Amino acid sequence: MAHTTTAPETETDATAIWLPEDLQQPLETMSRGQQIGNWLLNPCKNYLIPANWLKAFLKTSQSELLAETFRRPGGWRAMEILYRKDAPVDLLDRQALLDNPISRASRNRLQTVTQILIDLIQACHSDGPVILMGVGAGPGRHVQTAISRLQLSAAEVHAHLIDLDDDAFEYGQQLAEQLGISDCISFLQGDAREIQEVLPDVKPNIVKLIGLIEYLNDQQLHELLTALHTVMVPGGYLVTHGILDPWNGAPSLKRIFGLQHTRRSGEDVRQILETVGFQVTDQVIEPMGIYPIVTAVKPAVD
Repeated sequence: MAHTTTAPETETDATAIWLPEDLQQPLETMSRGQQIGNWLLNPCKNYLIPANWLKAFLKTSQSELLAETFRRPGGWRAMEILYRKDAPVDLLDRQALLDNPISRASRNRLQTVTQILIDLIQACHSDGPVILMGVGAGPGRHVQTAISRLQLSAAEVHAHLIDLDDDAFEYGQQLAEQLGISDCISFLQGDAREIQEVLPDVKPNIVKLIGLIEYLNDQQLHELLTALHTVMVPGGYLVTHGILDPWNGAPSLKRIFGLQHTRRSGEDVRQILETVGFQVTDQVIEPMGIYPIVTAVKPAVD
């Protein structure tokens, strides 16, 4: 059963909500030294050092990111810490926050996807009010940033942010308040595979599906994409991504944190999208080579 959250009763803690200054920062790459360090350390982390030793060593750090990743690997709070990119508190924190390829790639993905959403909202806005849907949205960082940069009213754009878990919604509400777009945002708890029951009257122009499909097998992903295709307006856009492992970091993520992703190339994602009825219109891969970001359209009715 879906429900919409109410605004939090407590005042917004401004120090807890990170707001980026702009979206024009250079995308991150790895320095030669970082590449060499990654090449030397990976065999030790992936295969040689016992996992229990690695876990105990990492837990000696004061790193907020490492502590949150142990608590909930890949969760929205860990992603917010990555995006915020505070000064590291120790060497282990620096490695996790700055020297880890997937951390850099995640910040690249945030910036790239947010700009794609801005471009799509602008394109759809010329035809009237824009309805967005964020699936597995957490606090809705990508969507909220995009809407705030365009300075559109609630009559011009509205986003429905859906997640199975509602623990990010209060933070998301606070983010919306700081951005001045609370009227443009709705949070709902529910399963997007049952989207016709969760949001029976909503026909989105744009769907954002970021940070979720790497945790789904092909059958689950097919069910989700089919449900989203059904409710989207003809000519509507979907933004999603694959995940690759060019830096060979997956074994240590699994050994230390129990974090395992379903790897898919951009071509793999394209094939699944096409089996559902989407047509891929664009694909970019951020500079770390980890996330191929795919934009697809539900073809307009002839």
